[in-house]
Amino acid sequence: MIGRLRNQDGFSLPEVLIAMTIMLVVMTATLAALDSYRTRQKLDDNRSETQDNLRRGVDHLERQLRNLATPVSLVKSIYRAEAADLVFQTADPQKRWVRYCIDTSDPQIASGTAGLWYQVSAEATDTPPTETSCPGTAWSSQEVVGQGVVNARDGLARPIFRYNWPQDGSGAPITSDTSAITQIRTELWVDTNPGASPPEQRLSSGVFLRNQNQKPVPGFTWTPNGHGVVLNASSTTDYEGRRLNYHWYYGASPTIPAGCAPPEPAPASYLGSGIVLSAQFPPAIASPQTVTLCVVDPGDLQATLSKAVTFS
Repeated sequence: MIGRLRNQDGFSLPEVLIAMTIMLVVMTATLAALDSYRTRQKLDDNRSETQDNLRRGVDHLERQLRNLATPVSLVKSIYRAEAADLVFQTADPQKRWVRYCIDTSDPQIASGTAGLWYQVSAEATDTPPTETSCPGTAWSSQEVVGQGVVNARDGLARPIFRYNWPQDGSGAPITSDTSAITQIRTELWVDTNPGASPPEQRLSSGVFLRNQNQKPVPGFTWTPNGHGVVLNASSTTDYEGRRLNYHWYYGASPTIPAGCAPPEPAPASYLGSGIVLSAQFPPAIASPQTVTLCVVDPGDLQATLSKAVTFS
């Protein structure tokens, strides 16, 4: 009986203190792990939300580009095509101008992040607001598509927008005519917590400008015809397959106006118009002569081609 009573004595004070200490250590480690998990979860949620916002913004940009407005009256659909600044005219009924850009001059970009801005003009005009600061104050509305863009961080100059510019003979891009752009790639480097893991993520996409009007490609042949030539421009092509207008000039450097058609009265260097033209030169004009074909499409995009022709 006495032995059984002694077995029910319970824990001694040192044993209780040791158990409490162990419990405290376990609880502290558990709470620290939970706090670390919550911090990590918050960062992951913030990163996912930032990426989702930027993806939605890029998707919206691509939908607008796929239905790019057809230019009229010498207005080009794309006004500005730079590495961090894209301005173009939408295909909505108002044909408003829109802009996507980041502020590469912002000091915080050197060590932090930037926001991708989306701006919209109030109405259609021949040109959008021309200011280069991002965001610009002349636009009627603006919003931040998303934050966390680090394309320009740490002295880097990674372009947000890439274009398939035509190239010259040396392989250098020819950036003088935005109507030549038919593809645009978007590449965003995103990092909501620079300097800490995980590393920055890349969001990349691209779009083919299926409605982008392009210049016609002129081509012509000639056949001597007395003191003149028969000119045939049937080899001229147009990417959109639309009806073209053809105007012919001669001379070393004729003055060709916008739209190809000459003013009234027509200059002496103007031979006439038409896809096929039988032209006679003045008696004082000797062979050979330089003939220039100027061809223009319904969107007022024009191109020229010059050849030396001979005649009797």
